[in-house]
Amino acid sequence: MAVLLVGLLLVYLLLRWVEAGKWRAAWLGIGAGATLGLFLIHKLPGFSSYLGLLRWNPLLTTIGFSYLALRLVEVGRAVAEGRHRAPSLTSLIDYLLPFHMLAAGPIQSYDEFAAQADSPPALGPAAALRSIERIVLGMFKKFVLANALEAAFLTSFRARGPYFFLEVQLHYIWLFLDFSAYSDIAVGTGGLIGISTPENFNRPYLARSVIDFWERWHISLSQFIRRNLFIPIQLALVRRTGGRHPLLIATFAFALSFLLCGLWHRIELKWLAWGGYHAIGLIICNLYREYLLKTMGRKGLKRYLANPWIRVVAVLATFEFVAFSLVLLSDRWSLPGMLGLGAY
Repeated sequence: MAVLLVGLLLVYLLLRWVEAGKWRAAWLGIGAGATLGLFLIHKLPGFSSYLGLLRWNPLLTTIGFSYLALRLVEVGRAVAEGRHRAPSLTSLIDYLLPFHMLAAGPIQSYDEFAAQADSPPALGPAAALRSIERIVLGMFKKFVLANALEAAFLTSFRARGPYFFLEVQLHYIWLFLDFSAYSDIAVGTGGLIGISTPENFNRPYLARSVIDFWERWHISLSQFIRRNLFIPIQLALVRRTGGRHPLLIATFAFALSFLLCGLWHRIELKWLAWGGYHAIGLIICNLYREYLLKTMGRKGLKRYLANPWIRVVAVLATFEFVAFSLVLLSDRWSLPGMLGLGAY
């Protein structure tokens, strides 16, 4: 606990020094280096053991450092760019360590946090009931639906043959139930204590493209990626090239953003492959949309997207694309082996 308090105090002082403007780049570099170092200790297998800092792992896990690191980026950029003053120590603690968002997010932007009223509005009976219902829904999804589905059908992709394809579908459904349950509980808890908590899911299984999927799945993470990776990379390249080759720039920005997204989850080859897989899907969707726009025009593209059969095919294709991406995260992701075509 003492280490955590000292760390929060150092972040508070660092933001004050950044706001003051003197040696801003140096203070930002120190903050970025410390955040990256702690992230590597938290995420890179064996790194903390090599440095003799293995005892730090339980603390970093308890405070949800994966999400804490992203909030540090948010508040650091907001102060460095002059969009907000450095927060008070109590406000900083409230933003960085919201107890109901530590385990699985969502990630609240600092702009949204700063816009909240200092004193939350009084909680009426109807609002309280909605929040309690949301918490109960989350618990039902997690402890009844998700747990039952996992126990009855999932094998961690150990099954072979046709059952493998069935499990791919069920695993995606299980992950949505399990992950969205945490978000339901966080949103409901936030409602009870008067803290605005972002929605993290919007029926992602109905997404009609990979781009649409990332606007519906883990929304707070995808918005973080857009704000802090994709747009800055894109703008930097646009300035450097004078606006030439916009598709190539978007392709590079998608690729780098989602490779880093994969490594944010875990610094392992399978997570890097997962990030690359989604980057390829995003790039293909973006190129295809540009092709349709060029060949059909805006009105033709609008009619094309309104076609119900096109929508059904697109939704099914996107569902399968996302479902098969999860196979990459399994320790048994050798496709020939899972299909029963050889030892693995």
